[in-house]
Amino acid sequence: MRESAVHRNKKVSLKPRGKLMLIAEIALIATELLMMGLVLLVGVLPAKYLALLTGIFVLIDFVVLAMNASPVSLKRIAGLIVSVATMCVLVIGCWYMQSTYSAFAKITDIGTQYDEYDVIVLDSSSYQEVADIKGKKVFIAKANLKTYTEAQGKLQNEAEVEFKTKDDIMAVGEKLVESDGTTHNEIAFISDANYDLLCEEIEGYSDATKVIYTIKVEAREDNESGKLNVTQDPFNIYISGLDSWGDIEEHKTRSDVNMIVTVNPKTRQVLLTSIPRDAYLQLHSFGQMDKLTHAGIYGNGIDETMNTVHDWLGVDFNYYFRVNFGVVHRLVNAIGGIDVYSDYAFHTSIKDYSYKKGWNHLEGKEALYFARERKTFVDMDHQRIKNQQKVVKAIIKKATSSTVVLTSYTEILDAIKHHMQTNMSQKDMSAIIKMQLGDMDTEWTINSISIKGTMDKQGTYSMGMGRPLDVCIMDEESAERAVDTINAVMYPPDDQPVDIKDDKSENGLKDSSQQIKPEQKIDAEEQNNQ
Repeated sequence: MRESAVHRNKKVSLKPRGKLMLIAEIALIATELLMMGLVLLVGVLPAKYLALLTGIFVLIDFVVLAMNASPVSLKRIAGLIVSVATMCVLVIGCWYMQSTYSAFAKITDIGTQYDEYDVIVLDSSSYQEVADIKGKKVFIAKANLKTYTEAQGKLQNEAEVEFKTKDDIMAVGEKLVESDGTTHNEIAFISDANYDLLCEEIEGYSDATKVIYTIKVEAREDNESGKLNVTQDPFNIYISGLDSWGDIEEHKTRSDVNMIVTVNPKTRQVLLTSIPRDAYLQLHSFGQMDKLTHAGIYGNGIDETMNTVHDWLGVDFNYYFRVNFGVVHRLVNAIGGIDVYSDYAFHTSIKDYSYKKGWNHLEGKEALYFARERKTFVDMDHQRIKNQQKVVKAIIKKATSSTVVLTSYTEILDAIKHHMQTNMSQKDMSAIIKMQLGDMDTEWTINSISIKGTMDKQGTYSMGMGRPLDVCIMDEESAERAVDTINAVMYPPDDQPVDIKDDKSENGLKDSSQQIKPEQKIDAEEQNNQ
């Protein structure tokens, strides 16, 4: 009688435990399937790692099922513990995969972008809204720009104005406020970015004027990445570094860094070709001479910049990356710093950072200001270009020749997702990462060159042809050599990396009497960005 009762108690106590095991097994398999689905969605793992991951899942399931089928209670409990522990790990893995996918979506989601055009009048003017300027004369700049033409059409429909065309933005701006402070009760219609330039160039312009109406026009991209196999076909990326710090989507501003990145995935070679920010070129949409850095304020910015460079060099661009200052120090910090060789020992003119001649280990902001400094050098912008290339090369080298991508990739994604934007598809980005993860032992050859020029004073379309600014007159022989080198990297005759000599420093530091002293904390760099 007593044995029967004990037997019945044992049977009752085992039933709930068996149901719990079954639930754990189902939950484990569901979590594994979710993880595999996310891994396939992100698409960064090579086939060999996918096979390994699948094998691990099958092995865990086999062990858990064997433990749960055991008549021994301790083995069942161990099976339950293994199931729960595995699920916890998989949940974390799913979160990482989801974060990766979201970051890729953020970087590649260009979305609908708009150009804003402002109706500007004197602050003392009686004009308060668009209805007040109906039938009035409005000054505009000569420009072959689709969005500007569309905005003019919208303003014409709103107020039936009479347009008067001037040769450049400065001429339009001075119809309201001249450089000597003389004011005129006129009306101007220019882009929001050009209005900002006028406010910077003409003292008191912002206080003396006001915006009474703004028209938004969708800025459609003209550039298409085209169909190519990024793991087999060579391609060019245009890097546009913006002189801004905030969210990349909030800014359409000057292209402070201009670099062509040529990638040959077969030969594992990367070529960095830098162009001076002050390169004096003919703007694509306007047919007028201006600094390359100013191209970033027209249209949607990157298209005007790329098309201007394409008109000049004839190089086709498959992709672009827009980045701002924020990405440099965050990315460098995320990968644990970089090692950069400095040609000189120098102290920056804008922040209190010092560098020794030779190898320097740089954290985030140290790397940023190493790449931004130019006042200290005789070569000025040419040496800054070389230092920018050193930083980019160091980042690429660390990301492709170590396990940093695997160990820090969430930090990397967090660092760049708000400060970088590209037209490269998620599929192509994943394919490049998968290729690198599948062959971590193969090193990339990274070379750098720059297109040379000489500094001069010339008028610019954006600031007026009668107002000389510092510009760089490009050396056409140097440009031709750069194009030849780009083509050689893309199409090598024997499918081997091309032997390229990197640019070397030739001048040096300015005399101490010419340098801005360290205690001067005014940002001289920003004051001379015009």
